[in-house]
Amino acid sequence: MSVRTTAVRYPGPQGGARPQPLPRLGAWQPELGVHVVVRAEHGCDPAPLLACLAAQTYPSPLTEVTVVGDVGTAALEGERPDRTQVVPSGTDSLWRGGPAAPPVVLWMDAGDLVPPGFVEAHLRGHHAVEGLVLCSTPGDAAEGKPPEADRGLLYARPAPLWDGALRSGVSAPRSLLEACAVAAGGELPAEEAILLHLLLQHGALTATDPEARHCPGTGGGTGANDPLTRARVAHWVPDVDEAHGHRGAHPRVPMAEVVVETAGADSATVVDTVDRLLGGDTTGSRFTLTAVPGSPEEADLLAHFRADPRVRTGSAEPAPDPLVPFVLRVPAALPAETDVVRVLVEEAERSGADVVRAAVPGSDLAGPRLERTAAHARSASGRRDHAPVVHPGPLPPRVRWIDGEVRLLQARGAAKRRAAKWARLHELEQEVDRMRGWEQRLRYRFDLLTRTRAGRLLCRILG
Repeated sequence: MSVRTTAVRYPGPQGGARPQPLPRLGAWQPELGVHVVVRAEHGCDPAPLLACLAAQTYPSPLTEVTVVGDVGTAALEGERPDRTQVVPSGTDSLWRGGPAAPPVVLWMDAGDLVPPGFVEAHLRGHHAVEGLVLCSTPGDAAEGKPPEADRGLLYARPAPLWDGALRSGVSAPRSLLEACAVAAGGELPAEEAILLHLLLQHGALTATDPEARHCPGTGGGTGANDPLTRARVAHWVPDVDEAHGHRGAHPRVPMAEVVVETAGADSATVVDTVDRLLGGDTTGSRFTLTAVPGSPEEADLLAHFRADPRVRTGSAEPAPDPLVPFVLRVPAALPAETDVVRVLVEEAERSGADVVRAAVPGSDLAGPRLERTAAHARSASGRRDHAPVVHPGPLPPRVRWIDGEVRLLQARGAAKRRAAKWARLHELEQEVDRMRGWEQRLRYRFDLLTRTRAGRLLCRILG
């Protein structure tokens, strides 16, 4: 889910109302405050970044800087912004604050370097667009300037973003972060992919600005093991060892919530459907079987799947989990031959659709239906007329239909290749048997001509 930062391009406007550019840097009046959180871990010196922040064109009274790490007060001796403080590395929820806290939070790593207009470029976008998550493009901040056509425009960046985009050089409204933290159980998730889905579900608009660039340092951590990372949340699916021939353990955060409707179907049919889905699943999805409490069907399902922690039963569809990006609804009778979840999720990511539906034999509307949990928030944060945001093309389709019989009910991929290899091997074995029979017939005729009296006489007559 990552792209190389060197491959990032800024496409021009395509159709629709032409976006109105933002005012030039230094030619507008700022009003919002910003809280810059600088992570200084693994012995990284924050002094160069503090000197860059002290030279920013954004007003100093609207800027607060917090250096997090075991650097002591020595970091405050050099050139720095006026409102700068140092806190220990064990401090949690640095982006939180009281009613008077700045409304925008900007994260940086101590080893980064930024140009003088970096903070102003971030806040200029937040003044114009509500719910903006602005990611600065990594690169040499002192090398070159963006083209004149790119100035004052924000470029929408739907998922996926590059690795580290939500760790350093990213700014977001404090109210948006607080809403995401509440939905995630109290703290923001550490994994960038999950945090991105969480932001999208709350209507965030992820974008980049060609004038907001930073030079990443080499001393920062990856965010996986350092104590300054955002706390993990508790919405996990149990870890499962290698099963069904698939390599690696299933992720603790499910890719999709799979809901199997069991109404009107016998338990044997449901068991066959779920076993097929589990046997082909490589995404680490979580399965919920809806059944009437206390019914014989529920007892049969519990007895069959009691040893699989990915499967659970319930009387209704589970409540939406803010960390799960997709919900897949599957009929009770689905003779799947492929990894249904992966096929539908890849189709949703490729087309950008909010809903992916599969037409199956018998009933088009009763086939599998994959829905993006951020669909409503995505549609609510669509493009606005004359907003300073350039989208990379037309808005994604609301619903995407695929041929379920071909894509889901017929063996494809590795299973299809294995079946083709076995069929080819069978054909070769039959060809070998035919050649051996032909060889035996030729040998028999040769023996008649060379080893019998009549055959030798015939050979002398024919010369």
